[in-house]
Formats: sequence, C-alpha cells, structure tokens
Amino acid sequence: MLHAKDLRFGNKVFNQQGEVITVQQILSNTVVYDTQLNVNRQTSKVSNGYNYSYTMQVVEVVKEAELQEIEPIKLTPKVLEKCGFRNFVRDEWIFTYGNTHTDFELTDDGLKLRHSTPTRVPIRYVHQLQNFFYAIAGQELEVDL
Repeated sequence: MLHAKDLRFGNKVFNQQGEVITVQQILSNTVVYDTQLNVNRQTSKVSNGYNYSYTMQVVEVVKEAELQEIEPIKLTPKVLEKCGFRNFVRDEWIFTYGNTHTDFELTDDGLKLRHSTPTRVPIRYVHQLQNFFYAIAGQELEVDL
C-alpha cells in the first residue's frame, strides 16, 4: 500500500485491475487518475414553426482509486529502458538530462547512485524514481509504460 505523502501529481502506479495509471489528484483516501467531460446535446422543436431549442448537459466522469487499491511499479531493466536509461555495463545504468549524465547501479535492493558515498535508500519503484528525478533536475521524468 502506498501513502499519499509518497505520491506526487504525474506519478505512475498500478490500479487494482493492474492498469498503469497517472495520478492527477491526491485526495484524503483516494487518487483521481482520469477525468472526462461528457456533453449531451438534444434538440426539441418549439411549436409548429422552424424554431428549435437546444438543451445541453455536461457531466464530469471521474475515475478514482482508493489508496489501499494502488500498488507501486517495481523497477526492472525493462522499465528503466522505458524511462530513458541506457545500460552499457551489466549493472550500470546511465541517465542523461541536458548536459548531465548520472550513473546508477541496479541491485536486488533497488536502484542506487554510483558515487563514492553509497546511497543509503535505494529507489525501488517508478514513483520514487520520478520524485527523485524531479528533486535533482527540476523537471518531470518522461515515463512511457
């Protein structure tokens, strides 16, 4: 189960049906992941003339998921490739943004920065990677799952 404090708008997670959803709103116990406006227009003839009256109805359809129903997406080599990472060496993954290259190591614990000071908290899930990237780059990580 995920906590609302771990999520941001735009994070990718699984819903109960196993579909990848994008968080659009975070409410107290639910997340909104899809909104649509359905517009119904009807005409009706007024008296016997050529005059018509139009009636419009706008209904907002909102899809929500309970926080207990959503699951994180585990980082795998295939998922990292879909996030824009490149793999040149067996466990080394490189991500490029702008003129900056950042090296990571994918272990059983998760994704860790390759640095002289080891990462204490590994990144295990896509939403964590999205949040980390936003924190270091100030932009959204494009994820095509």
